[in-house]
Amino acid sequence: MEWQQQDLVVRFANRMAQLLRESIGRDASDKDIEAWVELAIARQIGLRDGLSSLIRTLELDRLAGIARTEASVGHSGYADAAAYAAAIRATRGVGDGKTLTPIGRVFLELAGRDAIRWLLHVEAEQSFGPNDPWRVSRQTASELVRIRTWSFDGIEASEFPYSWASIERLEFLGLVAFRRSDEAKRSWIEVLPMGLELLAEISRPEESAMAVLASSLIADLTLSAANEVAGRTTGSVAHVQASAVAEATARHSRMVAHEVRNMLVPVKTAVGALYREVLLASEPGGVVARRREEIDRGIDSVFRFISQLVELSNFAGTPPEPFELLSAIRDAVSAVESESRQRIEQVLPATLPPVSGHRARVVLALTNVLRNAAQSVPSESPVIRLRAEALEGASAVRISIEDNGPGVPEEMRRAVFEEGISLRGSSGLGLALVREVIEKEMKGLVACDASPLGGARFVMRISTTGMERP
Repeated sequence: MEWQQQDLVVRFANRMAQLLRESIGRDASDKDIEAWVELAIARQIGLRDGLSSLIRTLELDRLAGIARTEASVGHSGYADAAAYAAAIRATRGVGDGKTLTPIGRVFLELAGRDAIRWLLHVEAEQSFGPNDPWRVSRQTASELVRIRTWSFDGIEASEFPYSWASIERLEFLGLVAFRRSDEAKRSWIEVLPMGLELLAEISRPEESAMAVLASSLIADLTLSAANEVAGRTTGSVAHVQASAVAEATARHSRMVAHEVRNMLVPVKTAVGALYREVLLASEPGGVVARRREEIDRGIDSVFRFISQLVELSNFAGTPPEPFELLSAIRDAVSAVESESRQRIEQVLPATLPPVSGHRARVVLALTNVLRNAAQSVPSESPVIRLRAEALEGASAVRISIEDNGPGVPEEMRRAVFEEGISLRGSSGLGLALVREVIEKEMKGLVACDASPLGGARFVMRISTTGMERP
């Protein structure tokens, strides 16, 4: 694509790969070449990792110098990559060397346009204003998009309202074209198509997923730095400390993707079947009527989930609150019965002791377990049974959900709660969310074993005192 030709990272990577294949990587696999290119980029921003051989490491650096020089032809040479990476907190000093922060790790996972988008969001979240030489501000981005082409007669650098260094960096990234004639004392800045798109995105007040993640990572780095300065943690501990805000953001994003995909898969299947049948049917109206209920049900599920997300977003800054677990269980049962058209047997007491937490998250966790059961049971004579009871003088509540499906192999009953582990080819995030809610948020326990019905049984134990788990 044309925009990729202006991307220094892409130019560097392509040239570096070519040089490697002509040198130390003649017999290397594509995967090895890719790993060496990533290592070369990391060393260019000041990281000290190298290859197992010192000679190969020196050769890697020599080739990287050639690739960087050739890739930079036609671009202005603003500040070096290592200084920029440190300024935007993509790297941090550790002893005599440097290491990647989460901001830097995200950048290395991205490519092309998304990598540039990430840098802009990180800059905007940390900018000190229009004159910040290292970080483009939202105000600068908004003005560049609004005016698009700037032309100046006799302007001096000191008179320009924004940082020249930032404009040069935007040119370096292929977002603007910048020319200056010393003889005529005339300057031109033109925002290129990709610049219009990406700068407009970071100038908007509404938050995107990338903006939220950048903000969360920066908040965590700031908190770690503050703790380190205050003497509450050592440097190494501050660096590896669990980043609660950013991890929660990432988990939430994965959960949203998992849930929406699960809801849209049957809709996509039904719509595909509808298209095929309409083309062949003599009476298309009958086909639409037959498929409409299934499609509408799936779309309604998505909108219910979106409404629930809006409600969940209000919990970010609020403490857990007491709620009635019995009604939460019934809401989860009702949701799954509605979307699956399967009856769930319920063995429930008249009352259950209240628990403390975020009710909507608990409903979502229970819904995930019930949905798994609904997707596992045979179409002929399916059985799903939910039982709940108070234990030990009402100090805890136990909820069990079992089915007559194929069950979970014994060796997988612990692993099934890990992210990415799935027995049905799905994303493997549903049960990971269940453990997150029940064990981390509700301080309870969750386990999987075999059911007398022949399938799987999931047992959740929730403390009513909030002390089930440390």
